[in-house]
Amino acid sequence: MYKLIKRILIAFIIVFIFFLFIQQKEPWTSVFRVTEQPDILMKGNQGMTLTVNLSFGREDVDEWITKLEKPYPLLFLDADWIERSPLIVKKIRDKKIPVGLLGKEGKLYEKSPELIADEIKRFQTAFDVAPLWYRTQDHFFPESLKKQVWDSQMNMVSASVIWKTGVAPSIQKGDIVSVALHQETRVVLKELKDFQKAHPFVSIEETLFGYTTQTKTSP
Repeated sequence: MYKLIKRILIAFIIVFIFFLFIQQKEPWTSVFRVTEQPDILMKGNQGMTLTVNLSFGREDVDEWITKLEKPYPLLFLDADWIERSPLIVKKIRDKKIPVGLLGKEGKLYEKSPELIADEIKRFQTAFDVAPLWYRTQDHFFPESLKKQVWDSQMNMVSASVIWKTGVAPSIQKGDIVSVALHQETRVVLKELKDFQKAHPFVSIEETLFGYTTQTKTSP
C-alpha cells in the first residue's frame, strides 16, 4: 500500500513539473481587455512602441515588409488593403509581424454601425484570428464605437505621437507612435526606416506593462 501511494505521489509530481515546464516555455501572449472598461490606450510607462497605419501601398510596402527586422512595429491594417494585398499579407503572416485592425474615420461608424463587424470578419478571414488591437484612421472613437469594440473583445489604441507627413517627430519614454501610410497622407518610407534605426522600439505590451511578450497574429 505504501509503495502504491509513493508511486502515485511521484507520478503526480512528474505531471506537475511537466505542466509547469510547458507554461514556462509558452511566451506571454496578449489578452483581451487590457483595460477594465472601454478606454483608449495612448501611452505607456516603459519603452517606446512604433505602430504603422497601412491602407495604401504595394511594391514599396512589399519591399519594406520583406526587409523588416525585429523588433517589428505593430501594423494596423485596413480591411480593403488586406483584400487587395494577399501576397504581402502572407509575408506578414510568415514573419509573424504583430497586426491590428485599422478602421475608417470614426464618424462613419455612427452612420454605419454594421461596418466594424464586416471589417472584423474580413480581417479574420485573412489571419485566421480575430484582431486584438483596433484603431480608427483619425483616432476618433465615438461612444457607440467604443461599445462595439469592447463587445468585440478588442483593445482601442490611439497614440501619444502621431506622424502623418514631414520631419520625424521627437519621442520619449512611454510613447506610442502612430505612422501614416495612406494614399493622401503618407510618411516617406526611407524616413520611416531611418526612424526605426534611430530608436529602441519595443512591443506594445512591453511599453504598456513592462514585460517582453509576443502577440499571436496567426497559427
